[in-house]
Parts: sequence; C-alpha cells; structure tokens
Amino acid sequence: MKINLQIVSSNESVKTFYESLGYSTEPDISMGKKVEPNIVIPEKKS
Repeated sequence: MKINLQIVSSNESVKTFYESLGYSTEPDISMGKKVEPNIVIPEKKS
C-alpha cells in the first residue's frame, strides 16, 4: 500500500514535517485540469 500527498513545493515547513514522518520526495509530475460541470439538474415540477 502507498499513500501519496500533494503539497505546494514552496511550503518547506509542511515538506519538513512529512519528511520527519518518513515520506520522501519523488520526481513525478502531477497534472490537473479544471473543468466546468456539465450536469444539468432539472427543476422539480409542482
């Protein structure tokens, strides 16, 4: 089992904290894309 965390690279205090718990930095790339929801919720008819 593996736990992955995502932290902002400039947040040294958080990085140091997780390193003290045994986590290590991996040279992976995290990619993301914000998308607009395309779900239409119909209104209830009375």
